[in-house]
Amino acid sequence: MNSYKHKSSLIGTMKKLLSPGFIFAMMVIAMSFTHCSKEEVQQNIIIQAMTNGKWQVQQFSENTLDVSPEFVPYLFQFFDNGKVQAISGTTTVTGIWTADPNARTITSSFPTGNNTLQRLNDTWKIFNNTFTLVEANPTNTGRTAYLKLVKK
Repeated sequence: MNSYKHKSSLIGTMKKLLSPGFIFAMMVIAMSFTHCSKEEVQQNIIIQAMTNGKWQVQQFSENTLDVSPEFVPYLFQFFDNGKVQAISGTTTVTGIWTADPNARTITSSFPTGNNTLQRLNDTWKIFNNTFTLVEANPTNTGRTAYLKLVKK
């Protein structure tokens, strides 16, 4: 009986620690000790989410044409120094990326990449995201495209 009560209490404590209110409070405390602004904390969260693991283009369409199969061979690794690698087998192409949490955008560029990778050269307005998914459209109003990244 005591073991069950102890486990139940532990589970209750863990649920409280993982609650959104607790996490928000910890962010506020962290900002006060490190003197980070809300924007810096948001930027750090985006960078951590993007750089933790590899990403795959699950869906890409341009002008209503689905070109997702072009991206099948690629995995993307983002780094906190602003570099991104497109990895296909033993070939790696390096590009650059930046994130703007206030504008909810990510800008990417593969200047030496092939036509497939150059489709990613734009500033992308994120309209849906989690730590394992990003959906975006280009901010360039002259371009109609859709990008869906998933964490591998």
